[in-house]
Amino acid sequence: MDIQLKKRPWYVRHRYSLLGAAVVVALMIYSAVQLAGPSRQRAKVEDGQIVEVKRADFLEFLDVEGMVQPIRTIRANALVGGTVERVVAENGQQMKAGDTLLVLSNPTLEADVAEAVMRFEQQALSFRRQLLEMEQKSITLRQQALQARYEMKRLEKSFALQEDEARMGVKSKAQLEVARDEYEFNRQKTALTMESLRHDSLLNVMQREMVERQMEAERSQLERTKRKLDGLAVVSPAEGQLGGLSATIGQQVMQGEAVGELSVLSSFKVTAKLNEYYVDRVTTGLQASAEQRGKRYLLAVSRVVPQVQDHSFSVELLFQGEVPPGVRVGKSSRLKLELGQPEKALVVPRGNFFQHTGGQWIYRLEAQDGHRALRTPLTLGRQNPQQYEVLDGLQEGDRVIVSGYDRFGEAEVLEWGK
Repeated sequence: MDIQLKKRPWYVRHRYSLLGAAVVVALMIYSAVQLAGPSRQRAKVEDGQIVEVKRADFLEFLDVEGMVQPIRTIRANALVGGTVERVVAENGQQMKAGDTLLVLSNPTLEADVAEAVMRFEQQALSFRRQLLEMEQKSITLRQQALQARYEMKRLEKSFALQEDEARMGVKSKAQLEVARDEYEFNRQKTALTMESLRHDSLLNVMQREMVERQMEAERSQLERTKRKLDGLAVVSPAEGQLGGLSATIGQQVMQGEAVGELSVLSSFKVTAKLNEYYVDRVTTGLQASAEQRGKRYLLAVSRVVPQVQDHSFSVELLFQGEVPPGVRVGKSSRLKLELGQPEKALVVPRGNFFQHTGGQWIYRLEAQDGHRALRTPLTLGRQNPQQYEVLDGLQEGDRVIVSGYDRFGEAEVLEWGK
């Protein structure tokens, strides 16, 4: 006899299909949840540097490279042109003011000076002749004046005698009047002669002074011409170390041409190039410092050259007080140029997070003992080679990751195990 079997329920018959479908649906739901939530990435704690956000002194400064230069450089120029006859000094030699650097020869100049000397001697002879003539004229004028004064006294005595004779009745009144008229005429004539002699004497003195001034001017001109010969010896204009001397025997040197330069090493300055971004913020008087063998040396900006070339401008700094031992021209030194005074600010140390995030966000640890860091928006302000100023996004005491971002990608959450 056949036994009739009961038909199994549909969910039993299709249990494997239903189980597979449930697994697929569960996977889809899990994937959707993962896609909807924040992206996560596993990381090693040693991949990044964890630091604490602090409120500390913030000093905005620039870390720049400066080069030591002499305090002053003076060019040695040839006062006259000529051919190099002898080179006396060498580059690197310590010179004193007036020391000879090289000697030139200039036959044309020597001939001109000799001609000028001869011309002056001829003019001097002519001047001496004029002075002798004026001296003789002066003697003649004095003689004429002496004669005029004698004539005046004689007339006075003669007229006085005639007045006495008239009072005694020896001469009549009419004769006295004639004598008076003659006396008055001769007196005025003599007075005019004396006045003319005074004018002639003054004119003679003026002419003599003019000739003497001309003679002195010619003498000064001759001295200046002779000094051109002294210019054939090119000398050091100041005390310092000679450099840039490249003259060779037989070389033609033009008047005013620089044949070398003197570096004044009594003190030093430091020159540096800064980014054009700071051209409006760097002014004279700003402080800077340099470290050498653990000792700090102070400097101050003494000159700013505001012309921007190749996106940079130049500044000069002078040492304030002690100069580092062993300083040499051309030696490079790292400088810390301060752009203001220290002030309290919320700061975070520098790290490569800025290069990867542009300073727009940073990974902040979720808890002090947590093992998860969240991507946190960030606003930064000023910066120096050691710190960034935090304006918004973090609080004092927060712990953040500042390095290792080249391994983190763009994940919103970093996680690591205990």
